[in-house]
Amino acid sequence: MRHILTAVVISAVVATAAADLDACGDKFLRVGRSARFRRYAAVHPAAILIYAPADSTPAGIKEFEAILKRAGHRPVAVANSADISQALAAAPYDLVIADYSDSSRIRDGLRAIASRPGLLPILYKPSKAVAEQAEREFVCLIKPHAMTKYDALAEIDRLMQLRHQATSAPPHSD
Repeated sequence: MRHILTAVVISAVVATAAADLDACGDKFLRVGRSARFRRYAAVHPAAILIYAPADSTPAGIKEFEAILKRAGHRPVAVANSADISQALAAAPYDLVIADYSDSSRIRDGLRAIASRPGLLPILYKPSKAVAEQAEREFVCLIKPHAMTKYDALAEIDRLMQLRHQATSAPPHSD
């Protein structure tokens, strides 16, 4: 009888302790993230044109390109002085990343392109008014002063997901 009682008590302790271990490691299982080497794999790999901000450094742009490549994207950077329409005509792009201050000019240029790449502005240390304006204009923004490189990659995936949903959604009729 004592052995049966001991087995029941041990089973009860093990059953209640196992419930606390269910969530262990969930943070490593997020889509696009790998627990191994803190790598990020793009959920929606994209051809990305980086329209380098005027105050960016060549080393900073190369580092950003390397981060995008490691995630599975195909980035191409052009200088801020380059003609954006020529760069976009050279190859089809899914996404253009540019400084927020250039966004209205670039958006006008994107309307003329049949492939209609998305625009993802970079908003670096803006004033409160500029930040509010940018958030009203754009669903997704890269904020280097407020996010990690993994957050920026997640923002790219979020914009690509929204674009895929918009193109795959069936047209609704009234």
